[in-house]
Amino acid sequence: MSFQRFSSVRAVPRLGPGLSMSLFLSLFPGLSMTACNSDPYTTSLSAGTGTGTGSGSCTPGSSPVSRAFGSYLENPGEVTSASAETKSLIHGLKRLSGHIPRAVRRFEDQGKAQDSRELPVTIALNLNNEADLDERIAGLYQPGSPNFHQFLSPEEFRARYSPTDAQISQVQNFLRSQGLQPTSVSENRLLIQARGKVAALNSAFHTEVHDYQDSSGIVYFAPAYEFQIPSGMPIQAVHGLHDVMKLKSHAQRQSTDTAAAAGASDAAVAHRGTGPNGAYSPADIRKAYSIPTTVNGAGQKLALLELDGYRESDVTAYEKQFGLPAVPLKNVLVGGFKGSVGAGAGEVTLDIELMIAVAPGAAQILVYVGPNTDQGILATYSRIANDNLARQVSTSWGASEEGSSTSFIQSENVIFKQMAVQGQSMFAAAGDDGAYDNGSTLSVDDPASQPYVVAVGGTRLTTNTDGSYARETTWNAGGAPSSGGGGGGVSTNWTIPTYQTGVGSGQTLGSTRMRNVPDVALDSDPATGYAIYFGGAWNTYGGTSCAAPLWAAFTALVNQQREAAGLGALGFPNPTLYQIGQGSHYSAAFFDIADGSTNMHFPAVSGYDNATGWGSFNGAGLFDELIQDLSSAPVGGGSPVIRPPAGVSPPNSCRIS
Repeated sequence: MSFQRFSSVRAVPRLGPGLSMSLFLSLFPGLSMTACNSDPYTTSLSAGTGTGTGSGSCTPGSSPVSRAFGSYLENPGEVTSASAETKSLIHGLKRLSGHIPRAVRRFEDQGKAQDSRELPVTIALNLNNEADLDERIAGLYQPGSPNFHQFLSPEEFRARYSPTDAQISQVQNFLRSQGLQPTSVSENRLLIQARGKVAALNSAFHTEVHDYQDSSGIVYFAPAYEFQIPSGMPIQAVHGLHDVMKLKSHAQRQSTDTAAAAGASDAAVAHRGTGPNGAYSPADIRKAYSIPTTVNGAGQKLALLELDGYRESDVTAYEKQFGLPAVPLKNVLVGGFKGSVGAGAGEVTLDIELMIAVAPGAAQILVYVGPNTDQGILATYSRIANDNLARQVSTSWGASEEGSSTSFIQSENVIFKQMAVQGQSMFAAAGDDGAYDNGSTLSVDDPASQPYVVAVGGTRLTTNTDGSYARETTWNAGGAPSSGGGGGGVSTNWTIPTYQTGVGSGQTLGSTRMRNVPDVALDSDPATGYAIYFGGAWNTYGGTSCAAPLWAAFTALVNQQREAAGLGALGFPNPTLYQIGQGSHYSAAFFDIADGSTNMHFPAVSGYDNATGWGSFNGAGLFDELIQDLSSAPVGGGSPVIRPPAGVSPPNSCRIS
């Protein structure tokens, strides 16, 4: 195998994206260039004693080194997985996985993006002592453990598990050496922000950023090859080299058709809330779900992750309508977001108003708002964890697992671990497309499917004429994902967490190996929805977007009572919720949906299922369970691990008790 003749000034040619000949040669021990036919500029690769047969001739392509280089030329993005032979020869670089959005496989490749284009990027770094972190989290939620509920502060988390100053400098120096400019480091030292031109980014990470056009004509950019970095670099992922992923809101505004359907069904005990348009008011929610009236969230701070702005005047009108106190709101703008109101403002508004509905005495609701990009979302989650002001956090924005890159999902997971070890409760809407989160195949939503997140699914609630609980069924508005339904199913990314081991049965159609979703549920059908003041008018909203903030607000009531009793915060709820679900007090703590209804695939059966999880909270009963520390340890089992694409080594596991 021979190289092309160099130019007369002997410039180093670029051989594939970002890899010069000199760098390629440096990766092989004992590798040298042998002149062919006495021409010093036409060379073959040789290793050890060489493959050249003399100054007058050579046999290009015959050596393992040559074959390895040939593999690189054919597919530079896959060089480290070409063969065991190639892997053993090409060293000094390690391959990062999960950076190419799966959606681009359906798009038309438009070729390389412009080299001079400048992009912001976020470098996600590896944790230190991650196995110890996993063990600590397990002990935090295991009664009887020396670490039980001994939560860490953000400062303690950084000291024990974050990259060191030396590691930060190592990565920053590497970026500068590649022509990139580091701009900031997150407080937890897990994220480094930088900027650079596409040409420099291609070179630094041994990839090529291409433009891609989807079937509707929209042009995106994304990497064509997986990234490679120096093997000693503590980098977990690189974010910002694509703009394909966008999270969507899980809010559903009631239409005239769904309103008519609500009145036509369950005529004897039809949903009739006392709010505008017959929707549920705060008093209706508390009555239907038996929420204790002795607590109101006093002293508690709640947080929301949002990707759009809102009008505070809408929230004020809601509070005045229902005679609620004005809960202090604090906007925390992240990643350059300016706070403007856009198409997703209804989501933000309902999240705030429903938190107030259940926890009207809360000390503050912190509304963290960032850009709808992978970088913006990670920066926003990171800020929530680093501030550590709110013990209960909710998000109603998500995307199907296949719509999110595995590198992004893994970077999220690291931050959710930080929340868990700090005692923060994280809730996420499970999605509004039933068992088909991506719209066509069995799939679940991220971040709801994350093992350190409480996934909240959807039901349809029917109340008695006095407003008390009558029954619930799985939210399924018509048998098609586009019609709406409570999200739930089996993760294709995460192995089953400890708290789910032994849960469910063959009737659920769930998994004994992979993470099952959801964990719990609440009314989400827009036909039996909630009164929300948005855009200067009353609307009725449903969707699992409504269920997640209601669960977070209920947890604020629990934490109010726990902290008054000197017990401290509940922390990550799932180990406790699953213990209750498998115990003798299950029927007093949850409204179990077991009528055989489905979320378009998974049936609601007795106990846990993939349609509604453990069910909705029976407020008074679950409150009584959660304000005390249960004495027995949760059931043991395996450790959840993200399952990467075929041929890719898995990242570190995460164990949860």
